[in-house]
Amino acid sequence: MIAKSGLLRSSGLALLGAFALGSFVAGDSAPVRAQFGIINGILGGGGFGGGGGYYHRGYGHRHYSNRASRPHREETDSSDSEASGDSSRESNRALANLAPPSSRDQSAVLKSISMSETLVEVGTSDDDQLTGKTFSSEADRDYTSKIDQLIQKIQTNQDSHQNKEGDVTEHAILEALTDAIIKTKLARFETFLGENWSAERLRVMILDHVYRDIDGFFAGTKGAIAMSDLTTMINKAAREVYVQLFETSELLAANRGSTLFLQRLYQSHGDLKDNVREDTEQFLIEASSAGTSSFDPLFRRDLNSYALRYRAERIIFDCLSDNVDSITASNSGMASTAAIEKRLLEVDRQQCSKWVANQMIGADKQLKPQDPMPLRVIWSADGPKDDPSMYGHASDS
Repeated sequence: MIAKSGLLRSSGLALLGAFALGSFVAGDSAPVRAQFGIINGILGGGGFGGGGGYYHRGYGHRHYSNRASRPHREETDSSDSEASGDSSRESNRALANLAPPSSRDQSAVLKSISMSETLVEVGTSDDDQLTGKTFSSEADRDYTSKIDQLIQKIQTNQDSHQNKEGDVTEHAILEALTDAIIKTKLARFETFLGENWSAERLRVMILDHVYRDIDGFFAGTKGAIAMSDLTTMINKAAREVYVQLFETSELLAANRGSTLFLQRLYQSHGDLKDNVREDTEQFLIEASSAGTSSFDPLFRRDLNSYALRYRAERIIFDCLSDNVDSITASNSGMASTAAIEKRLLEVDRQQCSKWVANQMIGADKQLKPQDPMPLRVIWSADGPKDDPSMYGHASDS
């Protein structure tokens, strides 16, 4: 029964990871929660806490698509039924008009559909192994071609200004990339085994940022671009990629943490009725909001504000999972939903908020420096639990 609670969600997270890489390549600087809000809504469980909610930009603005936001059946009158019938007939006519006019056209449409690699194994336990992995093309790792494109773009701009040659070379760009990855600690992501943040992909992400912004060096000026200027751009792009990657990693981990709570609930009590599962997902969302609210002012002032908020939620979900039996058990088997909600919020207030403070707040009441952690890391009252099997060697370290 565990598989029922996590299969589509874990596949959704793998797909979300692929979308994350696409957003970096596009150079979108919007917060990941804003970029992926609609994806969370579609997945129906990709929101934090596993509920059918999704985020808008900024904290505290959730919109819910689960049972809690729907009107109760007894509130629906007969006029709604009549309106629904008319609406259904209109919808059928509209859908009929959208269909291909002939069986030949229909066959052509069906043949044009290809299965995504991330969806091939939906419905199997292998989905759990897909979390955090990417399924991008070879182009996402071909940083040498990206360097050639960048040099060509620089050459074209310089030729148009008819000025002296610059000192930009492929070797100098490679050296600048390596230095930027080390300085920004991006190489740490490369060490996370099974998450596919390879050195090649990191270079491609940085170069895509630079390629997007390089025209600004020639707008309104004349002359060749110096390698020192390009190095500055590469360093800036590496910092941007780090912020985005940290945010995405913690977003995926927070979703994984909420799923883990539900999996342990299945392990303890077997199959769950839909209302129990949906109510529990809603309680998790409430707990994450309550448990992180006191830290929000500090998070907002930090460069990695969104990543830190996701990390706090991740810690809270791990704390609640550690207490799942005391939260949900009763003499007759499983506690009522009202009792579960009360206990869950009490554990959140009495224990989980302390876990967050211990990890993120120093003796001076300021934020402690936070490093990215692998998705498989689980938090405890004393901090993250990891081991050497989660790490590999970074080529740029």
